[in-house]
Amino acid sequence: MTLSRYHQNYLRRSDEDLARRAEAKKIELAKILDAVDFRPGHVPVRVAVLGCADPRFVGHHKRMFEAAFKKDVELTTFDIEAEHLKDEEGAVQHDITTALPNPPYDVAFGHVVLKFIETEKQWDVLRNSFDALRSPGLAIHVFDEEDVTMQLPNQPDGYWSVPIERWKKALEKDGIIYRELHWSIDIGGPSPIRGIKGGALVLIK
Repeated sequence: MTLSRYHQNYLRRSDEDLARRAEAKKIELAKILDAVDFRPGHVPVRVAVLGCADPRFVGHHKRMFEAAFKKDVELTTFDIEAEHLKDEEGAVQHDITTALPNPPYDVAFGHVVLKFIETEKQWDVLRNSFDALRSPGLAIHVFDEEDVTMQLPNQPDGYWSVPIERWKKALEKDGIIYRELHWSIDIGGPSPIRGIKGGALVLIK
């Protein structure tokens, strides 16, 4: 299978660039856990990662969650394309708009993944991530600021906007508890990492 242009471009990024992006994810996760009182009750902690642009992130995700929870982590990485993750432990080819295999999980983690999902299918991702959790559990959906502020159906990069107010109303209708978080992060270095603006929609079970 030929890799998508997006995955090909990501694989060209330097290790230094990936390390800075990984550090940003670590800071974001810390902000989320500071805002939400969550202590996973099982060992190992089962984490489902929803989409992964680069195989170098897989090990980082595992270390990041183990450091955050101070427990062993069983990591499963779901991506609709599997070729770029073929050598990574726990990588599974799967369309995350359908029910996640092999639940339950303690955490579902999607990092800027909703923008890659057609708008009318984004709710399926949110609902599936929540349904795959055991209690207590978190479904974390990190977004970039422009993902949720763009008023047009498509963003300038060609991907989809995320109508967060619409999804919040759907969550409320289904009685799902959530937190909406926003942040601005500056970890130094050249653009586009410096001054990351975004947040997360965190579903709580």
